[in-house]
Amino acid sequence: MNRHTLLGLIAGVMLFAGNVGANEISLDTGESYRQGDLTVTCGQPLTDDIPLALNDCQHWDNFNKKCLFEKTTYTYEKLECVEECQHWDKFNSTCYYQTTCSFFPSQKLFVQTTCDKFDDFDNACLKKSDKKIGP
Repeated sequence: MNRHTLLGLIAGVMLFAGNVGANEISLDTGESYRQGDLTVTCGQPLTDDIPLALNDCQHWDNFNKKCLFEKTTYTYEKLECVEECQHWDKFNSTCYYQTTCSFFPSQKLFVQTTCDKFDDFDNACLKKSDKKIGP
């Protein structure tokens, strides 16, 4: 067998083997793709100045099997700030005060606002405070 024929045969086998089982999938932000036990979800692109936000159920309704309130955890490098329900009414399944997180990319820090004094009669925060999270 001549050398050119052998090289052509090897290249053809490699080209064929490279395309077998190849799968290309394009996802928009928020879309998911599942195959077997693998799930891939397209999230927001990571940049240097936007923290990653992860949601988790803070208050769950066992009877109706649904989340009543989601908390959000923001992470940036080694910093973490959580927005969650600080004053929850179990009877009405209502959040009356939720902590908030503000991110300041130029300082690379979070400021978390919480309620220090809550009025249970009017269900209102009377006194708030800010806490710096970061350098």
